[in-house]
Amino acid sequence: MKKSIIILMLGGLISFLGLTSCEDFLDADNKSAVTATEKFSTKEGFEQLVNQAYFTLDTVYEEPEIFCAGTDLYVGIRAAGDATLEGYTLTSDNTTVKALYTNLYAVVNAANAVLYFAGDCEEYTEKELRTEEARFIRAYAYFILSQHFGRVPVIKSYINTAETSYPRNTLVETYQFMIDELIELSNSTLLPASDKTGRASVQAAKALLAKVYLAAGWDLETTLTDAESGTFSINSSTYFNLAASTASEVANAVPLTLPFEEKWSPYNEQNEEVIFAIQLDRNSFLDKVEGGNSHQNNFGTYLGAVTLGMKFVDSDLNPTTKTYYLYEKGDLRYDATFMTTVYNYTNTWGSQGYWAHYNATSAEQANLGIAFYFPAWYVTDQEIADYQAANADRFVRGEAKNASQIIRTSDPVRWILYNADGTVSTDNEQNYLAALTRVGTIPPIKKFDDPATDVNAPTTNGGYRDFVLLHISDIYLVAAEAYLMAGDEGQSLNYLNQVRNRAGATQLTSFASYQRYDPDQFGYVSDDQNIDVILDERARELLGEYYRWMDLRRTRQLVKYNETWNVNFDISNMRGGDGNLKWLRPIPAVEISLNTGISPSDQNPGYTSETTE
Repeated sequence: MKKSIIILMLGGLISFLGLTSCEDFLDADNKSAVTATEKFSTKEGFEQLVNQAYFTLDTVYEEPEIFCAGTDLYVGIRAAGDATLEGYTLTSDNTTVKALYTNLYAVVNAANAVLYFAGDCEEYTEKELRTEEARFIRAYAYFILSQHFGRVPVIKSYINTAETSYPRNTLVETYQFMIDELIELSNSTLLPASDKTGRASVQAAKALLAKVYLAAGWDLETTLTDAESGTFSINSSTYFNLAASTASEVANAVPLTLPFEEKWSPYNEQNEEVIFAIQLDRNSFLDKVEGGNSHQNNFGTYLGAVTLGMKFVDSDLNPTTKTYYLYEKGDLRYDATFMTTVYNYTNTWGSQGYWAHYNATSAEQANLGIAFYFPAWYVTDQEIADYQAANADRFVRGEAKNASQIIRTSDPVRWILYNADGTVSTDNEQNYLAALTRVGTIPPIKKFDDPATDVNAPTTNGGYRDFVLLHISDIYLVAAEAYLMAGDEGQSLNYLNQVRNRAGATQLTSFASYQRYDPDQFGYVSDDQNIDVILDERARELLGEYYRWMDLRRTRQLVKYNETWNVNFDISNMRGGDGNLKWLRPIPAVEISLNTGISPSDQNPGYTSETTE
């Protein structure tokens, strides 16, 4: 019998754990005589099942483009990136969308399996705690599902029949399920107050609840008035008030005293600002070279080969000019987010080249040549000249493998290339987008770097850094957004300014006082709406994290921001064959075909009349 994506995910879970079962989820190639019920009736087996539920979260974030492409902050270049996501030509057959939907329901089914088999498991101290952890994992999966797909089938039970009918719940029902679950977990007496080991906690439940309330406010209590201008009306503030009070409770408990650079240091992963993370430990993987994730390989142009001592960067998601110009002079997040100096390389992996930033001492770094120096857009020509004079001997190549370059991240880009003897070869300017086609145009994001990356992990999956899903400064900005939408600008600015204060950015006396530099206007400009100020701050604070597409969809700015800053965007592509804009991802065609509870008329707007890719 054919099964939908939802059903197939549970079969994958049972097969992964090497079990046989009398149910339809039997792995035919497995010769073990142990049934799922027998396996999970022991503490050891049940703990494996819980760990698998956590592990499935990692698969959700295998494709960063679906979270980041088609926004104002990133652009694909050099034939890289997902053009269907960036240009909004995607259809219900899109493989990346299908993978997200599939992987999220794998998380749901893994969590439901924990809840189902708990009844057969022997009693032990942590068993009931583990069921609450599973409920948190499930709620997190439904949150991501709701933000990408809108209303979805809310499945609360383990699937152990050949049932193929799973209708989509209403959006109100979808949100209410998450809210009810997270309120209970927020008041749990079993979950720890907080946790740094990658498990659920009361703090994590409250943080996620705040984000759910905020999203519900936008989806259920606002009305879009004009897509291209991003204007909207607020019909009620019930959910926004709940989001504000919940987020402020979480935020107030953790002052922003940790420097931004230290927050993202690879040597400080389980710090006080981390609320919930997918934790990776190189030593726990059989493959310690390419068994991790590729988070560090995104967000920048190709820097050069491993043989040149460089970190591999895939060019799929290059920060746009808007992204770099968002950072004002004095904002400490710029140097903490981007790798602005890349050292030259002769033959010692790790302590030379890109990774010398982490693995070489200050004295050793001072003796290394410069491969790339990336001054920010606000660095003047005189300041660059002073840097050249102070580091003249470090531009002499000697035995190093890379030609030295100074590239100011501006539009136009200023590009200085050195000869082997340390004299300047060329010093010219080039249009930013045209410059992206060259090697090493822009500083890559470094927040997710793993200094222990092996030389034999040349492209992807060589990073074993924790993948942070919830952290405290995000919740400060959730509070700022919620208070703004609830009509309390004073409290909104309070939380916004606390984030800016930690970064060394100018404090805002009002939303109207905010300005950012716009290279297209050759000067500082104010934002159109107050929500734009919040979104700009989220861009600075959360760059490289997988929020941006969801942020723009939630705040109804998706069309406006793409029309303004996405050079590959054409609104005619975003408007589907049914005349509607593609505000959500399509329900995968295979799910509509095989799930008897969903018909073609249930497809999201923008995709109900389409051609396949």
